[in-house]
Amino acid sequence: MLIAQLTDTHITVPQNENEDCYVKLEALQKCVLQINKLDPLPEVVIHTGDLSHNGRTDEYKLTKSIMDELKVPYLITAGNRDSIKNLVKAFDLSSVDCHDQQLLQYGSDIAGYRLVSVDTSSQNSNLGLLNFSKLAHLDGLLRQKQSCPTIIFMHHPPISLSNSEPPEHEYENFRMIKNFAEIVDRHPQIIAFLCGHIHRAFSSHINTSPVMVTPPLAKRLYRGAIDHSKMPKIAFRLHSFKENAFKDTTVVTVN
Repeated sequence: MLIAQLTDTHITVPQNENEDCYVKLEALQKCVLQINKLDPLPEVVIHTGDLSHNGRTDEYKLTKSIMDELKVPYLITAGNRDSIKNLVKAFDLSSVDCHDQQLLQYGSDIAGYRLVSVDTSSQNSNLGLLNFSKLAHLDGLLRQKQSCPTIIFMHHPPISLSNSEPPEHEYENFRMIKNFAEIVDRHPQIIAFLCGHIHRAFSSHINTSPVMVTPPLAKRLYRGAIDHSKMPKIAFRLHSFKENAFKDTTVVTVN
């Protein structure tokens, strides 16, 4: 099982030649072309949120026009910059159980694995939100196929990002992360978590399952200390799973 992960594309519609919108568009276009050249092709492409920068319909139409060129299916989840209503409409996700277009959580079965979108977006801030209704809905999704190895994809990493006290995190409060961990404890079929949001590479674990945080496609959007001479201008992650477990991740550089 191969999964190509895209994240934090922050697509905007070009307004003038000086904007960085062309850099972001080029990154997405080239990644789609590179994915289509992979041998073997991944079973699915997952976008872990912030598809557009402003959540506008025209931004989603532009993003979708590029992602529709993929030769394999793709799944998306919402980031803090996304508008659930506009995202659902533009990507024709009306069949998804999204609670009047305010919750983008669903499961999809591909190649013997269960892929589950967790909606961490908030209408109030850029921080993650995992309230009771979201977690209850997630628990219901996970109960549907408890014997199937499950990969969760979400925007905000549901972990501490430091060893400090209080812990550094990207949620409205740390209790949300603890509540999410309690749900995960009930479902040992979860084998991995794919995330974005923090604009840098990061990895951790929940229980024994890896949490893999992927940086944006374009180096220009990267945050944190990096060696610019060694970091590729454009890249995406390719995750490999074998025998119902995570195997490894490859950074695919795009020319």
